[in-house]
Amino acid sequence: MGEVNPPESPVPALSVPEIRDYSRINAELIALLNVGHPRVRLVGVDRQRLLLFGLRGAWRAVVEVEGHAGPELAAELDAPDLIVACTGSVGDGAGRSLRAGRLWIAGHAGASLGYNLEGGTIALGGNAGTRLGLQMRAGLILVGGSVGRLAGERQTGGRILIAGEIGHNPGLGAQGGRMVTLDRASDADREVIAEEARLAGDLWPGSFPFSRQLP
Repeated sequence: MGEVNPPESPVPALSVPEIRDYSRINAELIALLNVGHPRVRLVGVDRQRLLLFGLRGAWRAVVEVEGHAGPELAAELDAPDLIVACTGSVGDGAGRSLRAGRLWIAGHAGASLGYNLEGGTIALGGNAGTRLGLQMRAGLILVGGSVGRLAGERQTGGRILIAGEIGHNPGLGAQGGRMVTLDRASDADREVIAEEARLAGDLWPGSFPFSRQLP
């Protein structure tokens, strides 16, 4: 994965404000991925909603989202070898119903990050709002900061690992899965975090050094 974007390869950029409509943005992004670009940038992002919504494919690539994304970034993503790396914060519902792939967020997240998560990985550098992992079924959520109330509400599967504090009423109605702070991380949890940090260091240096946060 460290050779996904060799230095000599040009990185195409899509100017989000110029394209405007999210469905057209996503269509143009898919076209670039389909011709084999290993790295694509969305630039000028300013709270636009539904970016990368419903992307499904076998692309082995990185999509950099430069700026602060709006609600439901990468919702329903189903692309096992795709990494979506957002340099800023995200709105409510980022990673909703994500099935496969990685969503990396350097900043903070709004409410319901990873709602109905079915697989894949979400890694957040900052704080998360309320209802992190609401109805989470599978997959992994890493949080470098703290989380709001009702984290893991109605969770039935998957793992949530949190570096900071957890708000009131965590795990309300949960029937499965795990939610732990990093000071209680198991050896298996540490291995997962170390691997994610390695990939982040190779592909997106300075994003969120989870390995440094392990006790």
